[in-house]
Formats: sequence, C-alpha cells, structure tokens
Amino acid sequence: MNEASQNLGLCFFSDRLYYAINQPDAEATLKEIGSFDFNFDVAEAIRSQHPKQYLHIQQTVEDIVKEHNIVSLRVLTSLSDECWTALPKVVYDNSDEREDHLSIIMKGVSREEIEPIWHAVSKNQFKFLCIRRRSVMEGLNKLALSVGTNDYSSDFEIASIWSETTRSSGSFLMIGCHNHAISISSFVLGKFRAATYIKFDHCEDLPYLWLQTAQHTQWIMGLHDHTYLFGKDTHEIERVLQHFWDASTKAVSLNTLDEMGVLADEITYGFDLAEAFPAILLSLDS
Repeated sequence: MNEASQNLGLCFFSDRLYYAINQPDAEATLKEIGSFDFNFDVAEAIRSQHPKQYLHIQQTVEDIVKEHNIVSLRVLTSLSDECWTALPKVVYDNSDEREDHLSIIMKGVSREEIEPIWHAVSKNQFKFLCIRRRSVMEGLNKLALSVGTNDYSSDFEIASIWSETTRSSGSFLMIGCHNHAISISSFVLGKFRAATYIKFDHCEDLPYLWLQTAQHTQWIMGLHDHTYLFGKDTHEIERVLQHFWDASTKAVSLNTLDEMGVLADEITYGFDLAEAFPAILLSLDS
C-alpha cells in the first residue's frame, strides 16, 4: 500500500461502475482506471439501497478503498435525482424568499428532506440552484464508510472542474450523455453560464426536444468554440445533434487520455473512456 493519500473518483452508467485513482504528487496523472460490470442498474440500486445489489456495490467500492490508500471519495450524482433551476440573486439574498421558492419547487416534500446547493453564474444577478433529496444521497453517503471525505458533483460541476483543470477562457458546451437523458452546460469566457437537461425515450427524438428546449433556453443555441461530450453513446448523440450546433463549433468526444489531458500507464482500455471521464476528472487534485 502506498503511503501517499489518493482520491477515488466514481461514476455509473447503466450496469457499469467506473473508477479512477490519482497518482499522488503527479499532476494530471492516474494510477489506475477501471470498471466493474453488474447485471443491474447501478444508480437505481444505490438510490433504492436494494438489499442484495447495494451490498455488492458497497463491497466493490470498499475493496478499492482498502487496496489503495483512499482518503477522498468523489462521486458523480445522477441526473434523475436532482432538480436544477436558475433564480434571481435577490431570491438567494433573502432567506424567506429562498425558503418560499424551495417550498414551491419541491411542493409536497418536507424541508428536512431537501438539500439545496447554490452556485454562482457568469451573470451575477442570478444564482443557479441544484436540489437533491437527502434520502437519495444516503445511498451514496454509505458507499465507503471508511473514507473520511465524500464529495458529490453534478454534471454541470464536471464541466466546471474541466474548465478549471484546462484553464479554459473560451466558450464551450459540455454534454453529458446518459440513459434517456442528456445534460447541457454552457460556459462563456471560462465562466459557468447555465445548465439544463433533456429527458428522452429514443435518441432520434433529441433533435425535436433540443429545438423545443431552445424556445425557452436560448443559450443552448449560442456560439461556442467547442462542444465536449462524455458518457454513454457520445458518437450517437453527436450524430443526431451536430446540425444544431454552430458550424464553427468543434465537437470533441472525451474518449482518449490525450483529449482529457491526463496521463496513465495504460493507453488503451477495454471500455469507452468517455464513460469513465467523470471518474477520471473527479479523481484528480484540483
């Protein structure tokens, strides 16, 4: 076991768990990247804390923690477990207004169950709100009880970490590709502008849903230097949506270590690195 402390990044796509472990004291370097296959939906098993399936996942994570000197666990949360919205900063500044808006957005859910996280955006007259349910987060909190630090990131926070890691000062979209949903995060001059997500039944429905979303979320049709894609079936998502991006936009699937700007001993893997990208990024020291 190495004496230096290490970070463990995790993400889940369908029936696969992806993990990455950083190389301590080496910038943008990974000690290990890997995946585990299950015969069930990993995110759903964690959400419901299924008696058998959850224990299987928990034991897998604990085995990684024990094998390596893991002190920090960083996990990508599930889109379906969150609510995102932008609100005027005056709402955030007034505690009564904050609570009134939370009660409206999460009508029927007790305040004790609500976990709001506020984020700054490029226009300082607004705040971006992410809401999670504490009962849903409980399954993530117990994945590795032996680890002292647990951090959780949404898809748009992955884009923020990417912006900070690459020191990007340009404008870009980042699209997270999931089963029956995509997230869309926009950055302008390196600053977080907005984010949303679109649910779909079939990939071929996305062009219509993209245009429908653009009617009230016009920034997704804005000019961006790059469109980065990570997650599941990124090439298919790019195929159906590329005609809706500006012609000068460069689409990049984050499926190689070179594209990610990280180093590792292994160069090729038996799985799509675009799906492991969140775990890789979360494992790195910022």
